[in-house]
Amino acid sequence: MIERMFDTPRAAILAISDQAAAQRKQHAALVELHGELEYSGVYREDAHSSAKTMMRHVAKLSPSQAAAVERGSRMVRTLPEVGAALAAGELGVAQFDLLGRVHGNPRVRVHMVDAQEWFLDKAGQLSFADFEVAVREWERLADMDGAAQANQRAHENRNARLDQNRFDLSWDLSGSFAALQGASMREIFAHYVAAERLADWEKARAERGEEATDADLPRTEPQRRADALWQVFQDAAAADGSAVPPDFCHDIVWSAEAYEEMLRRLDGQPALNLGADEYRCETINGTPLEPTEAAAASLVHRMRRVVVDAAGVVIDLGRARRFTGSARKAVQLSTAHCPWPGCNVPATLCEIDHTVDHARGGRTDPGNGGPFCGRHNRWKQKRFTVWRDPTGEWHVYRPDGSEIE
Repeated sequence: MIERMFDTPRAAILAISDQAAAQRKQHAALVELHGELEYSGVYREDAHSSAKTMMRHVAKLSPSQAAAVERGSRMVRTLPEVGAALAAGELGVAQFDLLGRVHGNPRVRVHMVDAQEWFLDKAGQLSFADFEVAVREWERLADMDGAAQANQRAHENRNARLDQNRFDLSWDLSGSFAALQGASMREIFAHYVAAERLADWEKARAERGEEATDADLPRTEPQRRADALWQVFQDAAAADGSAVPPDFCHDIVWSAEAYEEMLRRLDGQPALNLGADEYRCETINGTPLEPTEAAAASLVHRMRRVVVDAAGVVIDLGRARRFTGSARKAVQLSTAHCPWPGCNVPATLCEIDHTVDHARGGRTDPGNGGPFCGRHNRWKQKRFTVWRDPTGEWHVYRPDGSEIE
């Protein structure tokens, strides 16, 4: 049984304050020790590359802890009031390190000397989160040109990525944006997250009544954020003027063997192994999907399952001038990218054309169609020929009849 250390909130507050002050004084001692080591150079006698390295090794500090001590040591040389407040236990270690990070900006360092009292007043009044906002705002105003240049670089280097884990087929989303673009996106995103939370509360209250609490919500906050972003994508695709075609549909391309096997499993039957040659479960561009999830989605969501035979042929639609509608879609499904050797342009960005030209009697059906990028579709007019054999393999021949391997 744990013995109670205090009986009142006041006693707890005093205990916390005493321990925090002791921690601050200890950190101040490390900062001072670093300064003495760096001044004396004694660390070199043991072949350490720096005072920071020696302290990290002897005190078993993490790299980030050692870096914080070094930053603080160099800061107190020019900001003695800040160092004295830490040594007196009046300034938090986190606040001290934040000021050390700002001090690392050479364009604002000189301005910090006259702002020491302001920093200490804010540290005493504000929570750490609010203190960080105030200090970073001070830094931005003290270095307007630097902040503007950094934001411009952020805009020029803006990026967004969706990367797939090739083992479990899950996805990681990452991105970076400049201030205005990011703020606008964040505000929109916040509305979607709030809507997801409201939906969870409605469901919880329907089941538990007014006694519902956060513990009764069906999703966690991270799950709601993920679902909110998914909904942003769905709404964007359905909006007027969207870059996504009005008839867009999520296609799940299956081999007949794989789809039949997944339906068996969903029906509760024992699983059978599928060979790599018989298995296919992917998007139209060849992105692999997790088959259990995809099979369930194909039954309950607005997703189109497309089952292909061993040669990858979907359907024969007869003779016509151009590939349109489902015939065009069927040709896209024949390969994940332009079949020309060495070309990786996704099928969704390719032109759909006949392998045997329509003018020479070629049929307009998926068996005589292919998705060719603009460059290689034009090369077919230079007497290069393309043929797809009965097994689904593509072959490209030069004008002299030799095959491009």
